[in-house]
Amino acid sequence: MPSPTAPADPAEEIRNRVLRLIGGRRLPPADIIREIGGRLKLKKNRVQRAIHDLVAAGELAYTYEHGRTFLEPSFDRPVRVAERIVLIPPEKVFASGPEDVVIRVMPGASFGAGRHPTTRLALRGVEFVLTRCEKPSAEPGSRVLDIGTGTGVLAMAAVLLGIEAGIGIDLDPCAVAEAKANARLNDLDARFMVSDTAVERISGPFALVAANLRLPTLLRLAPSIAAWTPPGAAVVLSGIRVEERTAVVCAYESESFETTWSAEEDEWIGLALRKKAVKKGGHP
Repeated sequence: MPSPTAPADPAEEIRNRVLRLIGGRRLPPADIIREIGGRLKLKKNRVQRAIHDLVAAGELAYTYEHGRTFLEPSFDRPVRVAERIVLIPPEKVFASGPEDVVIRVMPGASFGAGRHPTTRLALRGVEFVLTRCEKPSAEPGSRVLDIGTGTGVLAMAAVLLGIEAGIGIDLDPCAVAEAKANARLNDLDARFMVSDTAVERISGPFALVAANLRLPTLLRLAPSIAAWTPPGAAVVLSGIRVEERTAVVCAYESESFETTWSAEEDEWIGLALRKKAVKKGGHP
């Protein structure tokens, strides 16, 4: 008779350990085998079998980049990328909970389907701003701007979490077309407008600005974002390497923003910032 602490199914325990180790990241198979095998004192083939089973079940998927093989969560099924946000393919069925925000994303060429850590970090930042801040940004008439919208997933998440209307801009015509299709798929085409409008032609105010972009663009946009956002508005930034965090924070602090949330995944950083109120005399 097994002891009370022994798992009923050792193979399932190994699979669960693999899933917990990966989390929302992607890892080389060799690292997974070494970590799980060493921790549980298992032979290599037992961990390999668990990985094979998880790939066959659609829980994990192999990806290839720069000649290296990685394992990551499969996005051919519903994937919870934040506490409340779940991304699912159009044809899949998902039994959502009362607090879940379910976003259907079509497979396509545009960035922002949830596979990359920067997208997941940005979605977690949007969720934090709209559900856990002391003064939520969602109120009647509120708008979100998603710069470099890709699939449109950040703006759609914000609208589904309470922002009244969203604007997504992207210079890539493929992204504009795919974001519009995703808006229709989620019945948000009346509340989420997508266009190729240049950022220089945008005017505020916005309760929330989201930008999953690389460092030079984020730094260049800081004064514009400050001009579009009133005190109390929020900004969610992603696409930032760990070593770039200080540069981004300093640039936005100089525009009267303060950091309210940050998270790290796979050497990337996501940030949420809030515009400080300006006191008499012109200083925040």
